[in-house]
Amino acid sequence: MKQRIATPAILAASLAAMLAGSGCESALTARALDAYPPPGRMVEVEPGRRIQIDCRGEGSPTIVFQSGGDVLGSLAWSPVLPDAARTSRACAYSRAGIMWSDPDPRPFEPKDVAEDLHAALAAAGEKAPYVLVGHSRGGLYNLIFAGLYRDEVAGMVFVDSSHPDQEQAFADSGLKTGDYVPPGQELALMLRWTGLLRLEPYPVDPSIGKPVRALYPRSAAGDAREARHRGDTLELAGLYRDLRNLPVIVLAREPPEMTAAWREEDARNGYLLSADGLADDDAPPVREGVWRKLQKDISTWSSRGRLETVPNSNHAFFFNKPEAVLAAVAEVVAAARVTTRPTRPAN
Repeated sequence: MKQRIATPAILAASLAAMLAGSGCESALTARALDAYPPPGRMVEVEPGRRIQIDCRGEGSPTIVFQSGGDVLGSLAWSPVLPDAARTSRACAYSRAGIMWSDPDPRPFEPKDVAEDLHAALAAAGEKAPYVLVGHSRGGLYNLIFAGLYRDEVAGMVFVDSSHPDQEQAFADSGLKTGDYVPPGQELALMLRWTGLLRLEPYPVDPSIGKPVRALYPRSAAGDAREARHRGDTLELAGLYRDLRNLPVIVLAREPPEMTAAWREEDARNGYLLSADGLADDDAPPVREGVWRKLQKDISTWSSRGRLETVPNSNHAFFFNKPEAVLAAVAEVVAAARVTTRPTRPAN
């Protein structure tokens, strides 16, 4: 059989097909941006690149919400932001390349996230001090922010946050962490210009489902850009564990099966519970036990830190338990208001 040789016509047709696919996804994204305008404002963080930020309410300190390793951007905090804005000024934003925020063409560096947020707050006219609220991977980014801009942070709330040592802790317990960007997802991202990535189901709360799915292809690329460098983010965040005497609350998930197990254990022999809240037997799942110890450790990084568990919850419990986040934020805001903090002289 003769091998078929690609003629200029065939190559031209293939290129045209690729461009058509690219144009299809570009058109769908443009249509999505028209259909779902950004809440809040688009502010320039460097020439030609903008970040979406949604700020509401009045008062000081300013509450700043940081989303986790997902594609939700500022919408992750939809169940919480309006009520938090009744407590004080409150802002949620979308990181580079996620939802409405422009992609960052530079190679990813974890410190860029903190610098982007700092620039976005300044461009939006927001003022320190800040109370930082971070979910999952967002807790790591907030640690970096607090390390780089120490005198601008007045308190922190960690919402089932990632921990700089989690990879090692899971490995030591014989647990696998898996790929943050699996090979199948990498392939789908390579082909996103075709529009096929829109067919990928993404679990999301119905209250924000339409805009999240409409902008999913661009957000997935932005999230993957971060996830590929999780090791760098864990390492850098680990340098900034000293939270001094900041008011800090660590909210930790407690899945329903664990809540039931703890209640049974407490009723049977509660006096045997260890100091960190974990029973000494193997009743709770190993992974959840390791995760709880990591959350407890975060609470020790400040002399005013404490751990609070959220019963019958999951990793993103701010959707079904928003009151837990709101109560923690209100407590830290109140503590921050009575704390006098030194101001670093301007250079």
